[in-house]
Amino acid sequence: MLPNFRTATTAAIAALALAATAAAPVQAGQRERDFLKGVAATVIVGTVLQSMNAQRAQAQQPRYAPQQPRHQAQQPQYYAPAPREPVYFAPQPAQRHGISTSAAAQAFKSYSPTERRAIQRQLARQGYYGGAIDGVFGPATFRAISAYAADRGLNAGIDSASGAYTVYDSLIY
Repeated sequence: MLPNFRTATTAAIAALALAATAAAPVQAGQRERDFLKGVAATVIVGTVLQSMNAQRAQAQQPRYAPQQPRHQAQQPQYYAPAPREPVYFAPQPAQRHGISTSAAAQAFKSYSPTERRAIQRQLARQGYYGGAIDGVFGPATFRAISAYAADRGLNAGIDSASGAYTVYDSLIY
């Protein structure tokens, strides 16, 4: 459509230029007529050159556009987990082999709070325990149980869980 428009425009300008030259007033001199002819010629030559340049540019462009494939294979997507922050654990105190990890302490802690207070109360009645009746296995409770077991000949018994249960059951029941 564009080349037809240019051709029509060129033809129209050329016709106007020729008509203007022919219709020039009779009183106008030869110089004015020559000037109008030069203007008309310049317009016609310029339009022709533009048209030729446009055709040359159009000839250099490919006549077809490469088509994109209708279905492109998707690239595989790989999952990379987000980096995690390092987890630091608080240093654990070295295991001490003391009264809190002894078989007597472990057996004592397996009883209910009421039963633990009953054991301490019994030890206090018999004069072995002088601490608070709180159900907590501390140094005073350990000394009282050790003394009670030694007096009964069961001192070696509190070194094992079954021996400690035997001593505690004798105090509760």
